[in-house]
Amino acid sequence: MKKLLSFFSIMLFGVIFLSSCAKSDDPSPSPSNLKPTINFVAQSGYVSGDAIVYVSQEFMVNITAFANTTSSSKLVKFTVTRVFNNVPSVVLDTTMNLNALNIVVTATSQSVPGDEVWYYKVTDKDNQTSEVSLTLTTMVVAGPINTFSMKILGAQSSTTGSSFASFDGSVYNLAQAKLNQGNVDLMYYYGATDLSTLAAPDDDHAALIFTNSTNGLQTWTIKNNTRYKLVTDAVNWDAIEDDAVIVEQTASGVTLSRITNLAVGNYLAFITASGMKGMIKVESMTTGGDGSITISVKIQL
Repeated sequence: MKKLLSFFSIMLFGVIFLSSCAKSDDPSPSPSNLKPTINFVAQSGYVSGDAIVYVSQEFMVNITAFANTTSSSKLVKFTVTRVFNNVPSVVLDTTMNLNALNIVVTATSQSVPGDEVWYYKVTDKDNQTSEVSLTLTTMVVAGPINTFSMKILGAQSSTTGSSFASFDGSVYNLAQAKLNQGNVDLMYYYGATDLSTLAAPDDDHAALIFTNSTNGLQTWTIKNNTRYKLVTDAVNWDAIEDDAVIVEQTASGVTLSRITNLAVGNYLAFITASGMKGMIKVESMTTGGDGSITISVKIQL
């Protein structure tokens, strides 16, 4: 019995040994070892890793890719995908039949600040893929601004002018405003319901207020469509020395033709009919149709 047991033990050992040898001698590489290769080319003038760029900036990425040296499966597809705010967008999707690829991809960064991930992927004939990626952080290029401080606009019954030209800080009475209507971006009135209000010349409520038969808005041929929003973020007004904050605050939501019920300390963002972006600070006011509002304005040059 002991001899028989020994015999079976030897046989079992032999099976395990042979099985082990057969597995280790298997020459077939795993699929993970059959992928093509892809890399960024690091050289002057090209982005090859995470980088900070300005909004709407053109940039170039140099890519090299090679077929797997074991499978020799040719490269058949190259794709570039950008992902911003979790939304993917295919930039390039091209086919080929190559052993090696060298391609320069020229693109433009986002037009608004934020992080965007770019993916560069190569696929071979065996459907094996390899991918590299980088993150671009877009920043706003700060530009110069004009500042007009403590400008007083009278309400519709005041002897002080109600109209403001943001390009040079002029304040006009209604007759002057009609003569300079192409320059008027803001008009101030005090309404029974709207109360203290800054409005665009094309606003329908402003049209009900400024109705003088000679110079009223109904007689104007140019009514600029300035648009506003009330800023709810904290603002350090004195620290605004370029347009970076202004661009950030006007990036979205600037859709109103008037802002009503204004209060001291309010901040408004606005975009003029010509596309200039600015911000307003309400400094002080006196209520009523013969009252006034004092504002400070910062606007792009």
